[in-house]
Amino acid sequence: MNDIAATLDLDAIATHRRERSAAALTLLHPGPIPPPDDEALPLAYALAHHRLEGAENAARHRDTTTLDWYRTAAGPALARLAHSSRLGPRIVIAPNEDEMIRGPHSDTPYYVLGPDTTGAAEPLAALADDAFDRIVATGLDELVEAHAAVICLTGQRRPDQTLRSFALTRLPATVFTDHTGDAAVLGRDLVHEAAHNWLNDALAALHITIPDDATYFSPWRGTDRPAYGFLHACFAFPLTMIYAARALPGATGAGHTVLTDHERQQRPQLAAAQDDFTRALKLVPDHGLRERLGTVFQHARTL
Repeated sequence: MNDIAATLDLDAIATHRRERSAAALTLLHPGPIPPPDDEALPLAYALAHHRLEGAENAARHRDTTTLDWYRTAAGPALARLAHSSRLGPRIVIAPNEDEMIRGPHSDTPYYVLGPDTTGAAEPLAALADDAFDRIVATGLDELVEAHAAVICLTGQRRPDQTLRSFALTRLPATVFTDHTGDAAVLGRDLVHEAAHNWLNDALAALHITIPDDATYFSPWRGTDRPAYGFLHACFAFPLTMIYAARALPGATGAGHTVLTDHERQQRPQLAAAQDDFTRALKLVPDHGLRERLGTVFQHARTL
């Protein structure tokens, strides 16, 4: 599997996403649920989990009005936030810092789509669309199309500052990330977090639990990490390396500088992770998934 798009094409993920979406919506509003078409599935999957998370938060705070909204009215209301893009329907938002919440399931402040959510301002929506174009040019569009349906822009930083980005298992197909105002850099970070979402879905779809009693040295964090987090890094960072190598010819200015630096930094880090990655990969019981993870990592090593 030398083609990265083919490597990331795992049928079990689509099946898992349909089943999880239906299960989440059934919890909220029992009854027949028409299945979304293929193009709408990524966003439907994301929205089902935002609704479930929002309903749980509302129930925890005994907010029956908001709970009822998530159960009965949220579907069409949230769908109206989406706009068409080259990657299918996307929701792009940019909440203020005081709108982020800290829930019991995450130490990182995050955001849940709700009745007061509004779309990002036009310049930020255009920035995201430009980033999608950059991603399409790298051939990683199917990854981001499926695993970054809701994009939460958490703040703007200078190109020389550290950018924060993250994904949550409770909100699949959602990406939280800072941005620099450069589409090529945003494209890289969307690929990175979409990769985390892909691997979470793959592990869930294949019913795989990574043992947490073994640790491996992460050159990206400079410390030992449990196998789960280490394998995630060994998947997401190689994909950003692949993205950077393919996006550089079309990047200019600060974006070109950031991607060039990213390539330069990743090469020694991937080399340093190689031996531990080979050992950690043995913890993945599914041969097909092991092959996919190995293909992505080794392809990045050749760049």
